[in-house]
Amino acid sequence: MVSSLRGDDLVYEHPGPVRAVDGVSLELRPGELLVILGPNGSGKSTLLRLLGGLLRPARGSVLCDGRSMSSIGLRERARMLAVVPQSLATMPETSVAAFVTGGRYARISPWRGPQARDARAIGYALEAADVGDLGNRRMTDLSGGQRQRVLVARALAQEAQVLLVDEPTAALDLEHQVRVFAMLARLADHERSVLVVTHDVNLASQFADRVLLLAGGRLVAGGVPDEVLRREVLEPVYGPHLHFGRMPPPDQRPFVIPWLRA
Repeated sequence: MVSSLRGDDLVYEHPGPVRAVDGVSLELRPGELLVILGPNGSGKSTLLRLLGGLLRPARGSVLCDGRSMSSIGLRERARMLAVVPQSLATMPETSVAAFVTGGRYARISPWRGPQARDARAIGYALEAADVGDLGNRRMTDLSGGQRQRVLVARALAQEAQVLLVDEPTAALDLEHQVRVFAMLARLADHERSVLVVTHDVNLASQFADRVLLLAGGRLVAGGVPDEVLRREVLEPVYGPHLHFGRMPPPDQRPFVIPWLRA
């Protein structure tokens, strides 16, 4: 079981150079749902890709269970950590079931093929991501929201202890937004570690154990939702057009909505 995922003093520069991530350190703890917020261009997705080993930092290091990410082979890494991207660069000409099965590549023996345990993991992943009825559909025939849920299912099929999820609700309706976050929270409750990049501060308020706020590639705030989703923290980053409130008792979690006053 992976005990933690840690990034220390991470720096990443795009050609130019443009510093997309500038000295960020963080730790994803076992059994935690950690949400990263920030405006467009703040470095959220770049940071997630650094943590997942998809980009190499210009400075700093990523440690997975105390081991340098650069020293872990691809198959072993896939058993430890799963990354859910915002979208796919190209859409595969395959069925949903076959695509999700591909998430098991690090666990399926190339000599024996899929076994009963693999079938159970794939079935669970399809149902958990609410795409159990789409197994025979072609990936190219799905809506954007359906494709996003299938990406989550493929990551779940890996049975990795760490999930890194980039904008999982971007193409989803309101019902499925809540259901996806509730599923990720349940996974964290079962001692997986889940990091989610999102723009949705209210889903972060409802489900996150901790929230980190990025701006200009830097970490500017962090803590439980009550500590971060406050006017004095968010207005310097997002601007003045925000309305702050709290849900009714007994929950009373903070909510934030954009509101332009006449």
